Amino acid sequence: MSYFIDLLNHPVVDMAVSNVTLPADPGPVTSPLRLALSGVAGSTSLACWIVLLLPQLIEQWRLKSAEGISLQFLLLWFLGDVFNLGGALWANLLPQVVFLAIWYCIADFLSLFSYFYYTKIYPKHHRKHTHGAHDTTPLIGEERRRSSGRRRRSSTLEATVTENNSVFLNYILPVLFVCGAGVFGYYISGSQSHSDVPAPEPSPHDKIAMGPQVMGYLSAALYLGARIPQIWQNYKKKSVHGLSLLFFIFSVFGNLTYGAQILLYRSDSEYVLLNLSWLLGSIGTIFQDGFIFMQFYMYREDSKEAVIEE
Repeated sequence: MSYFIDLLNHPVVDMAVSNVTLPADPGPVTSPLRLALSGVAGSTSLACWIVLLLPQLIEQWRLKSAEGISLQFLLLWFLGDVFNLGGALWANLLPQVVFLAIWYCIADFLSLFSYFYYTKIYPKHHRKHTHGAHDTTPLIGEERRRSSGRRRRSSTLEATVTENNSVFLNYILPVLFVCGAGVFGYYISGSQSHSDVPAPEPSPHDKIAMGPQVMGYLSAALYLGARIPQIWQNYKKKSVHGLSLLFFIFSVFGNLTYGAQILLYRSDSEYVLLNLSWLLGSIGTIFQDGFIFMQFYMYREDSKEAVIEE
């Protein structure tokens, strides 16, 4: 992660790595402390993006179902990453930036494969092995229905007792681990050696061409639009069962540290205005994720009952 000082000209918007144009006048010199903090924030943001989709993939594997995630959400996100990769290649950005964009596309492909496997392939295979058992065991099914109330009450009590421990293990600990990995990665990469070096003065050639800029804006717009189908699906189903809360927590942390990376590097009005589109895209994504967090809270009881019934 030693390239993060150079990547300050290519910050991340949600899962994108997009170029930012610096003014011809370098403006205020970034202090060594702010330069180091900006690098730490950028490294932490990168760590969040790398593991972002893993919690959702694990959730789908655990449930053997992908009905909780919106297909439109995945497709729009994938298109956003395709535009992001195209813009990185077109602008001839750093190899690390291109490799990261490729990783995003690979992760998106895995998510789409998981969705189609658990919605199309797995149900057919599973039905072949369970159809006969359901036809020949009506008495067992009746007994299960009669005892479902007792099991539900017992399971609900057990879930309440262990809820605090599961919150720490399932959410707080993974976030601390990923953020710690980002900070650790920054300091072992040798990036701290740049902390006593003034921010490099950009040349007029650093300004990116219009084509990659347009692709960057399209990528950011697709990331923002991707949340809408997911929010709508949750609202229609009145449930978030099958969605990974940790997935959206990583998204928020990734965007927060991304914004901190920019503002810690420089916070004068000229620099902020030049990066305003990326900052607004990041803030917009956090705002939409806030709606999804509200849905996790509103529909939490339905999700708990779905888990118990399984």
